[in-house]
Amino acid sequence: MGKQNQAQIAYDSILRDIKENQLTQGQPIIEEEYAKKLDMSRTPVREAIRLLSVEGFVTVYPRKGAYVSVLTAEDVKECYEMMEAVEGMIAYLAAQQPSTEHVNQLTELIGRMNEQKSLSNFHQWKEYDIEFHRTLHRMCPNKLLIYHVEKLFHKTYQIQTRFVAGVNLEKATEEHQFILEAIIAKDSEKARHYTQQNWNRARNELVNYGYNDKL
Repeated sequence: MGKQNQAQIAYDSILRDIKENQLTQGQPIIEEEYAKKLDMSRTPVREAIRLLSVEGFVTVYPRKGAYVSVLTAEDVKECYEMMEAVEGMIAYLAAQQPSTEHVNQLTELIGRMNEQKSLSNFHQWKEYDIEFHRTLHRMCPNKLLIYHVEKLFHKTYQIQTRFVAGVNLEKATEEHQFILEAIIAKDSEKARHYTQQNWNRARNELVNYGYNDKL
């Protein structure tokens, strides 16, 4: 296996642990542990950490090592504002020519989200939520938008997983239903509106819950 592939494997492994809060904010990332766990040298692990630091997931301190970045209320606000803007445009474009296949996929996902909402199962609900948004992304013809939204999407997962109790599943599921209805109607403006509303509400809820500071 080449070093580049090993670095990608290490990157994916560390990022997954950060997203799922197996590595919590402020926690050190031990190169030796990941090298042993992934059966590789420390070099690709170090490269993975470097890439994650560029993307803001990790902070590297000279002579101290690498730590999971600590997100402030301002970090959460900025991330969600970006998602509100970018994914609003993605939904706008996705609603212009939706295929029957994609509409059926979104409809099925809404049904599953409702099931998990009734069970108060956030983590399973979140898996369907992620797939809903990823389906929107696949429907969007502008690949540059998709490229830029991907890293932001990882960070929002990390934030929501940390503040599970701050996520209003009732409102979130309802907003996804409104997005779907707008797409079925090929109403791009409404699709953008409800997508932006979804991110805006989530931002205010999470900042208020996690940092006791409504923006």
